[in-house]
Amino acid sequence: MALRRGAGAILAGLGGAALYRYQKVKERESQLPQQPLTVFDSKTKKTIDNDKQKRVIIMASTAYKLAKLGHQVVVLEPSSKPGEECSNCAAGGMSRQNVVVDKNTWIGALKCLTPTAVKSLLFGPEPTSSGDDDYHFDFFHIDWIKSLSDPFFLRWAMTFSKTSFFPEDGYSWKQQNMLKFTDFAVQDMVNMFQNRRNNMAKAAGYNPRGCLAVSYENPPSPSMTSASSNNLEPNRHLPETDKILKEEPSLSMQVRAPTSAKFEYDTKAASSGRFTKELARQCETDRSLDVSFFYNTKVQGISTEKGGENIPRISKLMTNQGFIEVPNDVHVVVAAGAWTPHVLSLIDVYAPVYPLKGYAMSVSAKEILKASSSLKDKDLPSRIVCDKYMYTTRLGDEIRITSIGEFSDWDSKPTPHVDVNFRKEAIRQFPQLKDFILKAKTYCGHRPYVADGILLLGALDSHEKLYVSCGPGSNGWKLALGSGEIIARLVSGQTSDQIEKELGFDVNGFSPEGRVFYSPIFAKLCRARW
Repeated sequence: MALRRGAGAILAGLGGAALYRYQKVKERESQLPQQPLTVFDSKTKKTIDNDKQKRVIIMASTAYKLAKLGHQVVVLEPSSKPGEECSNCAAGGMSRQNVVVDKNTWIGALKCLTPTAVKSLLFGPEPTSSGDDDYHFDFFHIDWIKSLSDPFFLRWAMTFSKTSFFPEDGYSWKQQNMLKFTDFAVQDMVNMFQNRRNNMAKAAGYNPRGCLAVSYENPPSPSMTSASSNNLEPNRHLPETDKILKEEPSLSMQVRAPTSAKFEYDTKAASSGRFTKELARQCETDRSLDVSFFYNTKVQGISTEKGGENIPRISKLMTNQGFIEVPNDVHVVVAAGAWTPHVLSLIDVYAPVYPLKGYAMSVSAKEILKASSSLKDKDLPSRIVCDKYMYTTRLGDEIRITSIGEFSDWDSKPTPHVDVNFRKEAIRQFPQLKDFILKAKTYCGHRPYVADGILLLGALDSHEKLYVSCGPGSNGWKLALGSGEIIARLVSGQTSDQIEKELGFDVNGFSPEGRVFYSPIFAKLCRARW
């Protein structure tokens, strides 16, 4: 009885604290600017046809695709410039493959969270490029206090765990369907890069030289010698060190030489951040595209009213710059990456997306060659070079090094001890770049990790004319144009059957239905925590 009373007192205390924090949230909302923010203006710099429907967007690639279909588009960008969030941490690869959420995902994370002595006992030794089998690079980290104190993370983790160990019927079909979409989306990106009349290839450091995935195991693991069912990239196996170093001489300075490699020779790469910036520039300067950007504009409150058939519709967006009246004919697209749950919580909707923080740094090939007379261009990576945990990509002059998955709320600052390990592993991969890696700035971005590993894309059934485009996680940027294309077609009135007949995949497989929920009490609890 005493235990029950104690538990009740604790729950009452937590409930009271949550209520108090939520009242503070509502107070902050009431203090938002009350002046109107006009976003649809007949005096806009571009010609507006009266029969154009108006759209409110939060993502440059979606805006580009909608504008290509003749729609008037407004982008609400919370940063001072585009390409500053998830784009910061992407390696830039555009391979026709998808990361699968299954029990192996859990095992990989568990290895990183297990103490070294126990790890070797449970999982055995794991060769690395360092030549020191006692050294292990933990690519995954978690801030336990931030994560376990967040009810949103706990709910997300339950969905992730359920999908990993007990996938629902039809999940395999969803994965294969998304692979078809990935093939379409990557080709859409490649077409833009290969268009000589478009400046995108130069601006984004487009690199078509493939991806070399190396292994230090002997014999090589099966994944190095056979294509996954979720990988459409053609490849050839390089079974000997000499052949690997001939293909990629920059690896010759590693302490332990790779023993085998899988060369995906048709994989492309580009800088996702520079791609986003260039696409935004084209949207703003191309007179045929009716796109307006509102920078430093954060959506911090949303009002709804009854629409057709009593389904709620977005009627007002409250921002730090003023409020936006949303007319009946406006479609709203939430494409806010890892921040999508924060935006949707403003209308009491739960979306199973959690930020997976990635670490990245960039060094300049020109500066390296200028500062070091002993290094030649052949000593620098010429394509995507990766092993299990590190990705290094040549993007024009930029050499981008990326790794790490970290759960630490929506904090985008590097965790000091994680940053130290990241740099140490980068040096082990390319010791010839040590001096430049030590001086480079580490920057982080949030990968919008959908709990079931499937893209969230389509209309929400809880609200009228409201769409979401988000995820699926570590390979989202290469899907940007493809996702924008699907949203543009849905907003324009195409049915899923029409899209499947034309493009060859079923967009219902990405639908938010049954994955995104109206959850008013939980949404308020999360907003109080955040």
